[in-house]
Amino acid sequence: MQSITHTQYDLVVVGGGIAGSMAAIAAGREGLCVLLIEEEGYLGGSLTACGTGPMMTFHAGKIQVVRGLVDEMIQRLVKKGLSVGHIADSTGYTYTVTPFDSEGMKRELELMCLEAGVQLLYHTTLVEAKVERDLLHSITCLCAGNLFAVQGTYFIDASGDADLIAMAGIPFEQGRETDGKDQPLTMNFKLVDVDLQVIRNLMDSNVELFPFLEPKAGLQHQASRLSFSGFQQIMLEGIEKGEITFDRDIVLCFETNASNEVIVNMTRVLGKNPVKPLELTEAELEGRRQVWELYGFLKTHIPGFEQARMISSGPRIGVRSSRRLKGAYRITAQDLLNETIFEDAISACGYPIDIHSPVGADTDSTFLREGG
Repeated sequence: MQSITHTQYDLVVVGGGIAGSMAAIAAGREGLCVLLIEEEGYLGGSLTACGTGPMMTFHAGKIQVVRGLVDEMIQRLVKKGLSVGHIADSTGYTYTVTPFDSEGMKRELELMCLEAGVQLLYHTTLVEAKVERDLLHSITCLCAGNLFAVQGTYFIDASGDADLIAMAGIPFEQGRETDGKDQPLTMNFKLVDVDLQVIRNLMDSNVELFPFLEPKAGLQHQASRLSFSGFQQIMLEGIEKGEITFDRDIVLCFETNASNEVIVNMTRVLGKNPVKPLELTEAELEGRRQVWELYGFLKTHIPGFEQARMISSGPRIGVRSSRRLKGAYRITAQDLLNETIFEDAISACGYPIDIHSPVGADTDSTFLREGG
């Protein structure tokens, strides 16, 4: 089989989402010869390919716990007017949110990779892993109808679905332990011309409409971009009347870096396995059906959305959970709640443990100690 390059890479990263990009940049800055493989034509993963946003949360209470390369990326975006930086989460659910311009993020991640000497390979799909004597030596990839081999000393699976792990025969697990069901998938969509001042006024006059915000009333005045979670009664009435035909009972929207432009995070596709080809397509179809159903409902029933226009959906459905590596140790909920510190830790997070039910509208949220 041909190889598109005669280079033996020190590190091959499969997947150019945030995790894969940061791993590649870090290794490149240390002088390693790095190849980053991505199936799309841009970096950013779910943040740029699935319409996910904002990033949340860089903070645990008032303490910023997420720093390093990803915060460097945000500060570069801020300097270019492509992010407002870390601001209060006016849903009241967590501490801060970080809106960003998704097109700007694509470019900034590329620049950071190129500055670090990372070789990028877009529109490339992993096809096979070559394992000999329990060691992964090379992978087979596909790009534009060409099959080719890539050799590396080390490999990182940042595919999101543990594709490389599965192909290499490394043990993995999937879904919840009781029945193997995955969390629901969500197709986000973006609206412009939303009158968010109407929502801000309601937060002042009828804060009971926004359950997470109510104990923190006034928080919205600290946020230059608005996030909100509420209008449950209107959603329940829509479900009862058959106007909403899936399990979602609350309106959840996040203003982007652009004023009066929001990401709607509300669709809920149940019962689909994201690593089974037909089911993944079925999830995309159902997600888009729900998007259009919600679009009409929001314009008709939610104050401030009367003139809203949809400018994008997806473009890929968002996957909350699929395959998980069976590693040397499984981090537990108790580890997080106990604030256990591991010697080989590579990241920190202040976000609550939230598990979306695979069979309904419920979300089980366990909050960490503020500042923990």
